[in-house]
Amino acid sequence: MQKFHIYIETSVWSFAFAEDVPDYKADTLTFFELCKKRAFEPYISRAVLSEIQHADAPLRKRLEELVRDVKPVLLSTLPEAESLSEAFLRENVVPVGKPEDARHVAIALVYGLDVLVSWNFRHIVNIRREERFNAVALLEGYHHYLRIVSPKELIYDDEIS
Repeated sequence: MQKFHIYIETSVWSFAFAEDVPDYKADTLTFFELCKKRAFEPYISRAVLSEIQHADAPLRKRLEELVRDVKPVLLSTLPEAESLSEAFLRENVVPVGKPEDARHVAIALVYGLDVLVSWNFRHIVNIRREERFNAVALLEGYHHYLRIVSPKELIYDDEIS
């Protein structure tokens, strides 16, 4: 069985502590348990760590502890990822006011990861955006196809659960 190399976008980390959406929280915690067991190879970037730093102090501490517990591989933001991110914004794949969303997808694509995991259905996780992210990446010279899914789509895989 292939072990997916997955980029975990910031919203997933945040939903581990979201008391107002118990189903998402439960799925997120199950997902992180699978990551800790290395059912997947988890990755994050400095962009995720930077967004975590903007959380209120008590939540920030819990998020930092979760990141330490899961132990994802930390990726640098390469100039190529910044360029691809700008292409996503220029081509209106995501709104200009959401450069961090474009940056997460660009980093995952530039590093050739298999999957980006997010709870951000508005700007990242939906089939039309996945198609558009991959189409722009192809035009920019990236021939790797990135799947974009929610944690729920990974935790119910019959082969790993």
